[in-house]
Amino acid sequence: VSEQGDHIRYDALRETFLKLARRAGIRKSETGRGPSLHALRHTFAIERMRVWQSNGESIKDLLPHLSVYLGHVQPAHTYWYLTATPELLTMAGDAFHAYAHEGGNE
Repeated sequence: VSEQGDHIRYDALRETFLKLARRAGIRKSETGRGPSLHALRHTFAIERMRVWQSNGESIKDLLPHLSVYLGHVQPAHTYWYLTATPELLTMAGDAFHAYAHEGGNE
């Protein structure tokens, strides 16, 4: 939301983000990909899930809160941010191992 209470145009937000990233010294990586708002949101979502898991909190119960925070009407829209990263795959594997070790009882 702008200072006037209006929505902020994506182009203006993107340009401001890129200027701030350049000023902070964040540049394109060796793969040619630079900082982006989408990457920032993706990293936030992944990190939030990692913290919940390390705190022993229920990701399944908290995922709708993450969806609302990201501004998604449906939790299914949040899943696009939760691609199979090594950290998430490790978390899923650890959770399945614990589940299987306990005989499948929740």
